[in-house]
This record gives sequence, C-alpha cells and structure tokens, in this order.
Amino acid sequence: MTAKAQAMVVAVFGAAFLPENDPAYQTARELGERIARQGWVVATGGYGGTMEAVSRGAAEAGGHTIGVTCETLSRAGRRTNAWVREEIRCETIRERLFTLARRADAAIALDGGIGTLAEITFCWVQIQTGELSPRPLIVIGPVWKETLDAFFRSADGYVKDLDRAIIRFAVSPLEAVRMIQAR
Repeated sequence: MTAKAQAMVVAVFGAAFLPENDPAYQTARELGERIARQGWVVATGGYGGTMEAVSRGAAEAGGHTIGVTCETLSRAGRRTNAWVREEIRCETIRERLFTLARRADAAIALDGGIGTLAEITFCWVQIQTGELSPRPLIVIGPVWKETLDAFFRSADGYVKDLDRAIIRFAVSPLEAVRMIQAR
C-alpha cells in the first residue's frame, strides 16, 4: 500500500441478464451510486445486467469501477459493459471468481442465479475457513433470503451459528452500505 490509503473495494454480484427497465436494475444502480458516494470502489464481473447497473450507478456518481472479466465468457459472446473503468482479464471463470473475492474488502449480492449463488458460497466458505480474513458478506433481496432460510432449515445441525452469522441480510442498498460502515 502506498502512502495514500487505498479505497475500500466492494464486490457486487447479481443477475447477468437484467433489462434496464427492471426494478432490480434500478436497485443495482442505486447500490453502485451509494458505494461510490462513500469513496469506495465497485468491483463486478464486468458484463451486463446487475454488473452493468451497479457499475453505471458508481460511474455516474464519480466512482471508480473494476470489471473482472474472463476469456471463457468473452468467447461465449459476453462484452464488457461501458461503465467499467478498469478491466482485469482472467482466463477462466474460476480465476475470475478467485480474483473478485481476493480483491474485495466487502461483498454484496443482489438477486441472481447460479453464478451469483456460486459467488456467495465461494466467498462464504473462504471466510469460514480463514482463506479470506473476516469481511462483510451481505445479501439483498428475496431470492437469497428465501434460499438461505430454506438451506438453514434443511441443514440444521450442519451449519454452526457462527458460520450462519458470516452472511448478513439487508433489505436495501442503503442498509447494506450502513452494514459495511458499521464494520
């Protein structure tokens, strides 16, 4: 680290395909703006949907955005969104996920699918095992609240309370940012 302190990096995970007129797009855009207004850096997977929306919100608020992309998805036709200011190119999805998790001082997941679930669980197990130092891991939205509540009920006895507490639930971008500030 240089003499000037580096800004906190907040990784944001979410749906890869999300139209601009979807309310979830506006939620992601608001989250990006709130992160940038704190002076924090937004890091995403760099493509469309939630990644575009959060990057757009941050960039429009004057914040810095990082997109961690990969050859695997680029070969599949995905394009880096226009709001990414710094691209980190990885070879594989695995390397991309590892890079995002390692660079993040905090992580927030909005509603999404399989990729978002993988990102949440990867960060969660990395923190749980000590591979990553403790850091905020926050989920926003009904998909993760319902999914994780069902998991906790079904896995009762397999997941310790301490490990459950790694993941925090927020109802809005404002609450998620406040949770990070409190840490």
